[in-house]
Amino acid sequence: MAVVDVVVVCWNDREKIAAALDSVFALSEVQADPAFARVLVSDNGSSDGSREFLRERYGQRVTILENGRNLGFGAACNRAFAATEAPYVYLLNPDAELREGALSAIVAFLEANPRCGIAGSRIYNLDGTIQESCGEFDTWAGAFLRSSAWGELPLFRRFANGARLRGWDYEGERRVDLVIGAAMAIRREVLRRIGGFDERFFLYHEEVDFAKRAAGVGWETWYVPSSAAVHEGMGSARGLYNVERRKQRSRRAYWLKHHGPVWYATLVGALFGRFVLYLAAPVLAVFALHRLLFRRR
Repeated sequence: MAVVDVVVVCWNDREKIAAALDSVFALSEVQADPAFARVLVSDNGSSDGSREFLRERYGQRVTILENGRNLGFGAACNRAFAATEAPYVYLLNPDAELREGALSAIVAFLEANPRCGIAGSRIYNLDGTIQESCGEFDTWAGAFLRSSAWGELPLFRRFANGARLRGWDYEGERRVDLVIGAAMAIRREVLRRIGGFDERFFLYHEEVDFAKRAAGVGWETWYVPSSAAVHEGMGSARGLYNVERRKQRSRRAYWLKHHGPVWYATLVGALFGRFVLYLAAPVLAVFALHRLLFRRR
C-alpha cells in the first residue's frame, strides 16, 4: 500500500495536467520507491481528450477514475477518497507542480504531529512570489469588513478576516485555521472521522468547510513550508461561467451552514445598510450645502 495517495481532479485539463503529474513522478522519494505514492486522477467528464492522453502517456502509473460528468471539485475528491486507502491523501491541482521533496516533507510532518489532520504546502506563484495560501475562519466583523472596502481602512484593518496573516512572511511552520486545497495533505483518519467534502459546495469553500469541521472535533491544520509547490491559479475554473458568482454562492452556503440564518441575515442587513449610507451621503451633502447657501442669503 502506498504511503500517500496523490489525487488530481481533472476537467478538460489536458494542456496542464502532465506538468502536475510529471512533478510527482520526478520527486526523489518517488524515484527511490515508486510505491511511496499512488497517483489517481478523478476526471469530471473531460471532453478534451484528457483521459486518452493520460492513458497513453502514463499507462498503469496513473489510475483514472471516470466520473462521467462535472461533479464539482469536492465530489470528485470524495470519489477518489473512496477509491484509495493510503494513510495520507495529497490534493494537487492540475495547474500546480510539486517541488523536490514535497511529499516526503509533508508526510514526515504529519507523522511527527499526530494531532495535525490537514497540512498545506508552501505555494509559489509562477513569478516566484509566495502565494497567500492560509486563512482564518470568519467572524461576523471579519466577514463584514472583507466584503466591503472598510476592511482596508486603518481603523478597521486589524479586525478584517485574515488580518493576523497579513504581515506574516510564510517562512516558518504555523498552525492556522485553514489552507487552500491546491496543494494540501489530509490524514486518512480525519476522513474516517468526519467524512469527505460537503458536495453542496460545487467549487470553492469546500476546503474551508472541511477544515472547520475537522477543527470542531479537535484536529489541527498546519502550514508546512518544507513542502513546496508552484501554483498557477484558477485552473479549470477558467472554463466555468461566472466564477465570481460561484465563489459568492459557496461563501453564502458556508455562512448559513456554520453560523446560521440570523448571523447571515444581520450580515446582509449591515452590508445593505452600507450601500444605503453610500447612496445617502451625497444627497445629505447636497442638502446641507443648499441649507448653508440659503441661510447666507
